Amino acid sequence: MDFVLPAPVKEALGRLEAAGYAAYAVGGCVRDHVLGMEPHDYDICTSAAPQEMQKVFQGERTIETGIKHGTLTVLLSGMPLEITTFRVDGEYLDGRHPSSVRFADRVEDDLSRRDFTINAMAYSPKTGLVDPFGGQADCKRGVIRCVGEAEQRFGEDALRILRALRFSARLGFPIEEATARAAHAGRDMLQKISRERIAAELTGTLMGAHCAQVLADFPDVLCAAIPDLEALTRSDRWPHTLRTLTFAPQDPTLRWAALLMEAPRPDRFDLPYEILQGLKMPTKLCETVRKLTPIENRSFRKGLPSIRWLLMRLGPEQAEQMLLLLEADMLALHPASSEKAIRKEYRQNREELHRLLDENVCYSLSQLAVNGQDMAKAGLRGPQIGQTLNRLLLQVVMNELPNEREALLNAIHQENEDNLRGL
Repeated sequence: MDFVLPAPVKEALGRLEAAGYAAYAVGGCVRDHVLGMEPHDYDICTSAAPQEMQKVFQGERTIETGIKHGTLTVLLSGMPLEITTFRVDGEYLDGRHPSSVRFADRVEDDLSRRDFTINAMAYSPKTGLVDPFGGQADCKRGVIRCVGEAEQRFGEDALRILRALRFSARLGFPIEEATARAAHAGRDMLQKISRERIAAELTGTLMGAHCAQVLADFPDVLCAAIPDLEALTRSDRWPHTLRTLTFAPQDPTLRWAALLMEAPRPDRFDLPYEILQGLKMPTKLCETVRKLTPIENRSFRKGLPSIRWLLMRLGPEQAEQMLLLLEADMLALHPASSEKAIRKEYRQNREELHRLLDENVCYSLSQLAVNGQDMAKAGLRGPQIGQTLNRLLLQVVMNELPNEREALLNAIHQENEDNLRGL
């Protein structure tokens, strides 16, 4: 099997081989080539020790990425290439990292320590494909299978359980039976994994086109990573959540919002936010999901007043995200025969949102034609000022008052007179 490798990769392999060392492209880039996909990056493994690599690439810009573990990053023609000495991992004592690393002479030894067969292949133009564990056959069959014994692979590094889910969600490959059994059995080992690593793998899973099927098959693994979701996965809202995920755009914020919007929270209003904060997700994502998931957002009804209300409540970017999330929610709720009409309706809603923004419609206090000083001149004090401004904004947003200074001041004066007569 011949792969078309980028020129810098071919150059790196050629330099190492010319110096008398074995060298291969390895891992994900080989998998993607076998699957007919475009690799995003290239890793190289070699029999050369780190110091020998440095001699081979003397004069080139290098970064000692993990030199003590045998990894050197070399920049060739502006392309960063991670080049690692063949190695065998020592015993895993913490359920995540090997206690030691020993350099090896054979690429097969290096491949034997990898997680899944589809990632345990190497290639060089000189040698061709090296595939000691049947990764090419598993690519063709479309299956995720551990290298060797699945229990051992997951026991070494429990994060591999979530990596299996991510690859399954991305590629649409089912997880092979023995590997799946080991994932279910070993799910509690995820407690050893850092929250950041769990967040990264779960985000990758949610971004996969097949994430709903994966979560349907492994709700126990999801709950081992996020215990607060156990009530959701056991409720009658879980199938709806999975369908919503299927229709939600492949955007991290929207996929997380789709997963968490149905989470039961009778005494924890901010549960989605708490979950994401606990995973140490980016602050912006946490805050946005917090604003998108309240139940009252789903009371949206089509039409101009509701779009103005969303704008006031969420702002332009999040209002559009809310419309996309609501569209996914509606598509999940209704039969396939309604899909065309629902998509048309929400496309029109987004077009209306953009039209309002183009017209610079008022949706925030900063755009209101009056301000706090005007309120003070009208005789308002303290909390009355903010309350009145927010009330005026709502009236403007709902098209009950024009955003004109005179009209808004008249409304305040009229309200004051009404209050005096009431006294």
